[in-house]
Amino acid sequence: MNRAMLKEKRTHGTPLYPVSIYSIACVPEEPLLYLHWHEEFEFLLLTMGRAVFRVDRIDYEVKAGEAIFVNSGLLHSGYALDCEPCSFMAIVFHPKIFTSGTVDIIQEKYIQPLIRMQYSVPVHITPDTTPAADLLSMLREIHKMNGDSSSAHELATKGLLYLMMNRLFLLGKPTRSERRSTAEQKMERFKKVAEYIHTHFREPIRLRDLAGIASMSEGHVCRFFKEITSKSPIEYLNQYRLQQAATLLKETNRKIMDIALDVGFNNLSYFIGLFKRCYGLTPSQYRRRTISASSSPNILF
Repeated sequence: MNRAMLKEKRTHGTPLYPVSIYSIACVPEEPLLYLHWHEEFEFLLLTMGRAVFRVDRIDYEVKAGEAIFVNSGLLHSGYALDCEPCSFMAIVFHPKIFTSGTVDIIQEKYIQPLIRMQYSVPVHITPDTTPAADLLSMLREIHKMNGDSSSAHELATKGLLYLMMNRLFLLGKPTRSERRSTAEQKMERFKKVAEYIHTHFREPIRLRDLAGIASMSEGHVCRFFKEITSKSPIEYLNQYRLQQAATLLKETNRKIMDIALDVGFNNLSYFIGLFKRCYGLTPSQYRRRTISASSSPNILF
């Protein structure tokens, strides 16, 4: 099955240095992160406001000074709380940064068991234990040295990443591999349905179509979607259509009615109402704000 529809297309770092550091600030109406996955590990440190990050079907409410760890291959998304601006920094790095010329104890004992979910580590990291406080401090240090392009920052970053993973493992414990197998099966089934939505969103999509793809009853597929995304299949479809509409509003001068039709909405009033509920602005207001803010574009990944 092709999982490319939910896989992030951004390249993080370079083959020689597979690490990227991001600072992201979002206005209240914008999602912090759209639902996606990637092969890299990721740490997200909230620097302002409060937010909910959803990682592998679980919601975590995070406040400034706390972090989220996202394992390789896990679906994740996020949104701000309290209708207030929100910002965070992200460190995204490929597991191969820990590899040597041959398979060694780091790969065998730690990295591969973590990726296979044979070792359970916390997703929500708060500064209430010494290992967690150390980890959060290292996150801030990596962000600072890479932002300043400090001398030999690549060496220091790699060393700190090793120490951060050490603290993460100190906070975790081994787990049963059968849990990973069941979770993988459910996630693969969801990705198959999501791929269909992402490919056919311009067309009429009925609940029974999605139920057939998932080999479930309509009631079951609704519960299944709620469990993974916290949304019904129709809510997820509409959100994806609105996301595509927002991109077209930013990047083209096409008429709003044409955009609504292109992303699958046949009723302009319904489209405008949903868009305002999602983004806090009408499509026209959103386009005008985007034009006025074009000198400082927002980064979403």
